[in-house]
Amino acid sequence: MGAPRTRAGVVARVSGRVAMVAGLAAAVGAGAHDEDWRKLGDRLAPVEGEIWRLGDGVTRGSGFDSQGVVLLSQIPLNQFAGGHTSGNDCWGYTSPSGREYAIMGLERGFGFVEITDPVNPVILTTIPGPASLWHDVKVIGQYAYGVSEGGSGIQVMDLSQIDSGVVTLVRNWAASGHSTTHNIVSNPEAGTLYLAGANVGNGGLVRLSLTDPTRPAISGGWTQMYVHDAQVVTWQGGALDGREIGFLASGLDGGFTQTGLRIVDLTNPASPVTLATVFYPSAAYSHQVWLSSDRRYAYLNDELDEPNGLVGTTTTRVIDVSDPANPQFVGTFSSGRPAVDHNLYTRDNFIFQANYRSGLRVFDAADPLNPIEIGFFDTFPGSDSPSFNGAWSSYPYFESGTVIVSDIERGLFVLGVPALTEPRLIFQPVGNPPATVDPAGGATWSVGVVARNTDLVASSVELVLTDANGTRTIPGADQGGGVYAFTFPSVACGQVSFYITADATSGQAFTLPAAGAAGAFEAAVISELETVFADNFQTNLGWTVTSTAADGQWTRGVPVNGGRGDPATDADGSGACYVTDNSAANGGNSDVDDGATTLTSPLLDLTGGVRVSYSYWLNDVPSGGLNNDALVVELSLNGGGSWTEVRRYESAAAAWRDDAFDVPASQGTANGRVRFTVSDFDPQNVVEAGVDAFEVSRVVCNEVTCPADLAEPFGVLDLADIQAFVSAFLGSDSAADLAAPFGVFDLADLGAFVTAFAAGCP
Repeated sequence: MGAPRTRAGVVARVSGRVAMVAGLAAAVGAGAHDEDWRKLGDRLAPVEGEIWRLGDGVTRGSGFDSQGVVLLSQIPLNQFAGGHTSGNDCWGYTSPSGREYAIMGLERGFGFVEITDPVNPVILTTIPGPASLWHDVKVIGQYAYGVSEGGSGIQVMDLSQIDSGVVTLVRNWAASGHSTTHNIVSNPEAGTLYLAGANVGNGGLVRLSLTDPTRPAISGGWTQMYVHDAQVVTWQGGALDGREIGFLASGLDGGFTQTGLRIVDLTNPASPVTLATVFYPSAAYSHQVWLSSDRRYAYLNDELDEPNGLVGTTTTRVIDVSDPANPQFVGTFSSGRPAVDHNLYTRDNFIFQANYRSGLRVFDAADPLNPIEIGFFDTFPGSDSPSFNGAWSSYPYFESGTVIVSDIERGLFVLGVPALTEPRLIFQPVGNPPATVDPAGGATWSVGVVARNTDLVASSVELVLTDANGTRTIPGADQGGGVYAFTFPSVACGQVSFYITADATSGQAFTLPAAGAAGAFEAAVISELETVFADNFQTNLGWTVTSTAADGQWTRGVPVNGGRGDPATDADGSGACYVTDNSAANGGNSDVDDGATTLTSPLLDLTGGVRVSYSYWLNDVPSGGLNNDALVVELSLNGGGSWTEVRRYESAAAAWRDDAFDVPASQGTANGRVRFTVSDFDPQNVVEAGVDAFEVSRVVCNEVTCPADLAEPFGVLDLADIQAFVSAFLGSDSAADLAAPFGVFDLADLGAFVTAFAAGCP
């Protein structure tokens, strides 16, 4: 599964390989565009050496950065016969006897290695193939099927005698004009096989008939556009039960235009049915996709979002495909590294990613929307960067738990992953942590706790809170199902920080966030908000518009519902708002085009700690190309002299949404401004935006100075306050939680109330 296709011709920088360059040129001339200049431009010399085995006395294994993953053995490229200067994809095979084998894609074919004893790998043979940086292989039954961008059609390799050390090339099979292929896709459940990115079928997903498994025959498929890679499964449950469903990383123009995920019913290869298409934010090149083990989510790699600067760290998209006909983009997760993500696979609740220069990354997906990294093995010593070197792919499906990784420069790595069996607690927040809390207390938050390879000490689940008065702990209230609820006590004005802690029976303590106090969540303490400035845009209060766009400038007025993603009404019902290209001309066929338009506020008093809130409209649905469009919100603390981005909205379907951000008192200024910039740099995208209900509110905090004053008339302590305390105490209300241990209602709280009541109110 290689680097994406390019519109430009190949720019080859391959030293000392004249024959290979000629082969690449021939492949490109035949229409295979995947000999990508990025990978060629980043190409490094292979790192040669002897086979390394754990415990053989050589220290090379310690030269790789790792955590929770152990190097068992490594086979450099020069150990495979045939003269290979690069490696590529890999797959695995377990024979009927249970012995395990790695299949390593090589520059000039495929290497077969027995790894039943992972510390002592044995190279069985190398099957020669066409020279190419790109090979891929899958197994159905007793045959391995290999393909390449270099030609030779399908290499059919017989594994029936592999336990005797024999793998046989049955034939290089090319029929119906087929010669080059980028990837080969298998569905072992149905015993079916597909070509992806081949020189036939428009580069789509081409079905192969295995009536004669040694002569795969083209028999239909989905050929609407280029498919870079795919996963095909037999669906279980619901209206599609028993249907063969494909999840396709795909797009027009070799995958660049309208890049995204297509979900297709492939059951009838002569007439496949497209069920849905999913676009996602910051898209550059949809590269590879794999389902979670329960098939509720699809995890998608975009190979060019990091190199193109659309995201800062390795970013994986998460798409809810529980209903394949109605998928929903639900978020992203990241390794936090700057490397490019390439191929990923899932097993049980774990995700295994081969991310080029940051190597193998292993995630626990107990929370499938927020997987946490539990281990890694970096096969590329040196700095991480969005370059095309290092780990190409992995195979995590051996029953033994052994994982293999194929590396472009360093060959085959055989790894153990003790992180999979290490004790740990995984936190699953129910919603976001509170961003504001009342000084009187009462805010709530719940967190689930999942134990892996250990048990949870239930009594240890606590929220650790720090305010101006110090640090205290609030026990979690067990809600059942591993979920614990926390009720915030009364706190001092200002800011509070907090985190969750819990102990495992194996003796370790775990926190959320993982950094504990050092990375604690923060919340503002607010009693109420006093309006400083409000604008519903019925009159002009001093906003200005500047624009570089050819069309679609910000305009104040009542929305005319011109179509193509325009709002039908304003957000707050007052009538007017700011909207881009508020025109019904040309049948409403208008939007922001070829540039950006900026709406800038008048001077705003942001002193004393304020909250800026607003409603925004955005329609930005990619219809092609690289989606570089966005609605960006920026803040200036010096009257517009400099700006800081505070919000960025991308790839949104037409709707009004609410948002807000805080300016702390420490940044307060009487010369504040806010601006909204919407851009459309992709001529194929339809971008419309709006702003309404803009408000600046000053934060007011009424600190609790008389904790016994629980009922009207406030300022007077009487029988009503006693009755209110008793009611709160019996109802486990935070108003009665006046003493440690917080979250527990006992005699300490009663004593604290009596003391406070006797002291009176100041």
